Amino acid sequence: MALQMMEDGVIRTARIKLKSKTRQKKKIAAAVYEYQADCDGEWGEIYFDFEKGRQKILWLVDWDTTKSRIYAKRVIDFILKQDSEELPKERLIAFEK
Repeated sequence: MALQMMEDGVIRTARIKLKSKTRQKKKIAAAVYEYQADCDGEWGEIYFDFEKGRQKILWLVDWDTTKSRIYAKRVIDFILKQDSEELPKERLIAFEK
């Protein structure tokens, strides 16, 4: 159903994959996520430093920075709402256009 809604332009999706994580004293201190816009094309990367509360977009998905930043910001918002000790390894995030 989500794929059909995506094809119809009703929703957008970002697929994420946990690329790496770093632990300090049994807590996740940092993580790198790859993300893909609308399950198509190239992958971007976002770095999360949970100890300092910082995030950095390492690579945007494509050359259209306006569109790419929207997806990256949705991924950042989603990850920051998660418990840093139970980060998802893979997930499909759906959001309204």
